[in-house]
Amino acid sequence: MEDLNLDSLEINGKFRGRAKTIRSQSVNGRYIKAAPVEEAERSYDLAADATIRSALLRQAAGGGELKDFSISAADLHKKIYQRQIRSLIIFVVDSSESMGEDGAQARIKAAKGTILGILTKAYQKRFRVGLVSFYDESAEIVLQPTSSLPLAQKCLRSLPVGGATPFAHGLMKGWQLIKTERRKDRDIRPLMVVLSDGEANVAYDENLPQSKIVDELLSIGALIGSDEISSLVIETRPLRDPSQSMRALAEAMGGNYYHSNAFKNADLLKAVAAF
Repeated sequence: MEDLNLDSLEINGKFRGRAKTIRSQSVNGRYIKAAPVEEAERSYDLAADATIRSALLRQAAGGGELKDFSISAADLHKKIYQRQIRSLIIFVVDSSESMGEDGAQARIKAAKGTILGILTKAYQKRFRVGLVSFYDESAEIVLQPTSSLPLAQKCLRSLPVGGATPFAHGLMKGWQLIKTERRKDRDIRPLMVVLSDGEANVAYDENLPQSKIVDELLSIGALIGSDEISSLVIETRPLRDPSQSMRALAEAMGGNYYHSNAFKNADLLKAVAAF
């Protein structure tokens, strides 16, 4: 795991470096500087020090005396804050019956191994991680976003397995979880990591015919990608019989496709982002 680089990620061929901080006017973080208040601006945190300094300098330049000190609209300055950007990784994991077809639940074991490796590095970077599992007829949030590695490992060990493959439900549940976290912090930077064998057989729309399930899946993937959510799509089927839908999903989401076997080399190890 030493080669896992959480400081960069290529998505759609574009490099994204680690943006460690963000500047804003919201009263969060550390006050780093002041800026003039724009004309007609109404919502800001007044920087009293910079405002008084501006008024004094203006008055001194005009030859005024201290007893005539006054503050004009042109002297007003606002506070600019800097804070750390929170990074979020949401795992959307297929734990349906088809994931265990290759003997001793080999696929789900491979998926858990992949997640564990990413979890360990995410914990070192103090990322928050969440886990969504889809199986049987629906999807559920197995782990709410947390920075606790022991809790994540515990949930991973007890991941339920069985039933059909409601892939679209898993994507929707993961997307909803990211939306919930964004409402708490609109500047959060999310990464969705999807692990599946691609055998979707349960539609999100109950009235959808079986022949349209993959089309529905790709449409949902495209919506997630358009919501500025980075993604990794990791296939768990045997290399001798890959799933075409997993590559198509990665393309629809605007993310990167990997096979779970690639976790043995540096390709996948370098594929997790630090935002």
